[in-house]
Parts: sequence; C-alpha cells; structure tokens
Amino acid sequence: MWLITFIRRWLSQPASVVPNAAVLPPPRIDALLDDIDGGQPNLLPFSATLAPLRIDFEPWQNSHPTPEDPEALTLFWDGEEIGSKGWTAPIEDTDLFISVPERYLSGEGAHTLGYRVVFYNGNSADSTPLTISIDRTPPQLPDDNGLRFPDEVMTGGVTDTFLQAHGDTLNAEIPPYVNIEAGDVLTWYWSATVGGPERAGTWILKEADTGRALTISVSGDFIRASGDGVRYARYTVQDRAGTAVQRALPMPLLVNATPVAPNFPAPYLKETGSTADASTLDPSRALNGGTLVIKPEATFEPDDEITVFWGVPGEYGAYSTATPLSSGSREYAIPKLNIAARLASRLEMYYEVTRRGNTLGSTRHNLTVEAPKNLPNPQCDKVTGNYLSLGNVGNGKATFTLTSWQHRNTSQFIRLYIEGRRKDGKKDPVMVAEAAPVSSITGTMTVGTLNRQDLEVFEVPTALEIRAFLSVDNLISWIEFPHSSATLVD
Repeated sequence: MWLITFIRRWLSQPASVVPNAAVLPPPRIDALLDDIDGGQPNLLPFSATLAPLRIDFEPWQNSHPTPEDPEALTLFWDGEEIGSKGWTAPIEDTDLFISVPERYLSGEGAHTLGYRVVFYNGNSADSTPLTISIDRTPPQLPDDNGLRFPDEVMTGGVTDTFLQAHGDTLNAEIPPYVNIEAGDVLTWYWSATVGGPERAGTWILKEADTGRALTISVSGDFIRASGDGVRYARYTVQDRAGTAVQRALPMPLLVNATPVAPNFPAPYLKETGSTADASTLDPSRALNGGTLVIKPEATFEPDDEITVFWGVPGEYGAYSTATPLSSGSREYAIPKLNIAARLASRLEMYYEVTRRGNTLGSTRHNLTVEAPKNLPNPQCDKVTGNYLSLGNVGNGKATFTLTSWQHRNTSQFIRLYIEGRRKDGKKDPVMVAEAAPVSSITGTMTVGTLNRQDLEVFEVPTALEIRAFLSVDNLISWIEFPHSSATLVD
C-alpha cells in the first residue's frame, strides 16, 4: 500500500516537481536484433513476442530509497502505464527490470517504451524513449512459387554442356513474394528427395535486393557431387524477425551433368571394308571418292565441333572437312581427287574435336593406298610386231602414248624414257618426257616423240625397254606403269 500512497503523493505535487527534459537513458531490451541498413529499427525477434518481455533499466545516480522516502519506476508502452516497481532500500541491479505482458506484444509495427522514476526526494525524471519494431507476419509466397529455371533446362535437363556454357553455374529466379524485407534469409536446396536437407546456398537480402528480381545459383561442382538423375530444387524464406519459415514447392529436374569422358577411337574408310585402326585401300573401290566414318562408340557432346582429316595438313593431297554427309551423320566424304593424290602411299586419317575452346584429337588410322591396278603399257606408233624400225621412223617421229587409267586427272604427270645398249657405252636412257602434264582425264594421251637421230644412239639391233611412270603428288614420287619391250632394227 505504501507504493500506491507514494504515487498518489507524487502525482499531487506541483508540476514544477516533474522535469520536462528526459534525463534518464532509454530502457534496454537485450533481445533486440542488431539494426541493418534498410531494416526495421530495433526489431524484436518473433520468438520474444511469445512470452512476457523483460525490460531492463540502468541504475540512476544519487539513489537513496528508504521506507520514509521510497523510490519508484513506472513503465509506459505507447504512453500507457503497464507496470511499476518501488524500493524502500538500496536497489539491486538484478531488480531493475519489468516484464511486459505478452498481450502487448501481439501488435505489429512500431511501439514506444519509456519510463519515469520518482526519486527519494520527491522529484521525478523521464527516460529517453525507445522505439521498437514488432513483425509477426511471415513473408507470403505466391501460389506458383517454384524456382524458375531456363526453358533449356526444363526441357533438356541439367547437362554438363549447359553448365559449361553458363559459367559452370545453374541460375534460377525466385518469384516475387509479399512482405519482402531487408534481412530476409533465402536458403535453397538441391536434393535427391522432395524434402531433402542438402543446402546449396544461403542469401541474406540487403535493402537494394528488395526492389529487383531475385536470382539464386547452384554451382556445377555441387550439382555433379549430388549425382545424376532426378533432383529436387526448392527454397525457403524466413524474415529477420524469425517468423515461420515459408517453403516453396520443390521443382523436379533431370540431371545429366557428369562430364562425358573423351573417347575418340580412330575413324575408318568405308571403302576398305575394315573398321580396324589400320587398313589398305584398293583405289578401284573408291573411284568416286571415299567415305571416312567415325565409329559409334565415339562420345560427343551436343556442342562439339568435329573436323576430320585425310592426311596431315601440309602434306600433298591432304584434305579436311567439318561437314558430314548429312546432318547428325558420322560419315564424311573424301573427294576422289584427294584419293588420287595419295595413290601408292601411306597416310593418317583422324579427327579433332573442339570442346569449349579445347581441341582433342582421336586415335589415328594408318591407311595404305595401293597403286592403281591395270595401268596401261606405254605404246609407240612405229612399233610393229615388237620391232621398232629406224626405217619406219625415217624423217618423221616415233610417238609414244598411254591409254586411260583409273583415277587419272590433270594434276598428274608422266615420265617416259627408253633404255637399251648404247653405242657410246653409257647407261643413260633416252628421255621421251621428263614430266609431261596429263592434259585430259580420258582418252589416249600423247606423252612425247623421238626422231631417228634420238634413237640412233642405240646399237642396232638391240633390245629396248620402254618405261613410263606416273606422279600423283606433284613430282614427289613415281608409280611405274607396266613396261613395254621392242627390238630396234634398221
């Protein structure tokens, strides 16, 4: 009863006894959250609104309460007196608190707390007010609240190719939600089950984030570590006050993000009839060109760029192309001219794969191209019955020719000469043509001519060998035709 009597006595004193200026520090609430930029000031955690809230006060100076001259503290909530304490003996620091009843903590928004102290001498002072914020309403997600992924992912799944093309990251947009505030905590999950606990990231929103689209990301490393198959992506939102966590619907995605292990076996040429890593081509089976084939076990990614090589670039007759016979095919045409350029030689066939800026090479195929079959013998218009008569040549010329052959083309050259026992004892042949260009792809070709004087270097009679050679590689090497024989006579 003494406290009531004391307060009545204080209220009945002249107004000059109650000072106008606030001289006491504000009340203290240890439960308040630290302020953040753009956030509600002095925010009270949601959990603190579910029980009476302790309000602490700092000791004031010159405190001397006695039974005759007690001291009292009254707490105000939005101007309403909600609690008081009085003392008739020295005040213990542990007793400087009042609890706010839970019913006052249900109202959202800003609330002002202050207190008034009546000292032992009858004077009083007010505190600096403390404004706190109460937020009991959680964020409100839309009905369609699932993460929004790129259309390419929704239709084709999460692949290693997609990740590599997008910085090894999968981004998704969080749909706008109601009551977004600075300090909201977004957490997203990537799991093999609908409600799996595997957390992929956390984001505490800043004030600037509340006015723009919210995009979260899952790293490629995290996705691969989770494995392939169906994975569920979801997120939660909880505000800074700690109200109930809001959970979005999980979004199922098909994941095939394990990188494709490079497997690039050697190609083969269809016309050889062999799929081994080495083979021999009968050029008569490739009169219209060849077909380089990449084996089905080669592993490619959708964005791989493939270039096939017939011979090493820089070699004569080498050819390369990135264009298959048809879209999606693993067969590539090798032109007949490039096959003709490698008659009677060995070459390497292979392909290169450009993947995300890196070039990977296949195993190489060692191909032997045989010389053309059924090459013609060189002919001479002055040879009759296997005799070449100087009398038949007379003042004219002996003309040497070749009929057509497989893979003949105008990039080729012919060498033709005659060997026999010479009058001067030398071994030198008589040259008809050193490097005669092939002038047409069909018909009988005139290689060259000799007059009587050219032939008279040989003894008479003597056996002559008429020898012809074909160069398909710009005079680098020579393929011999079947030779012809004749006896030189007068």
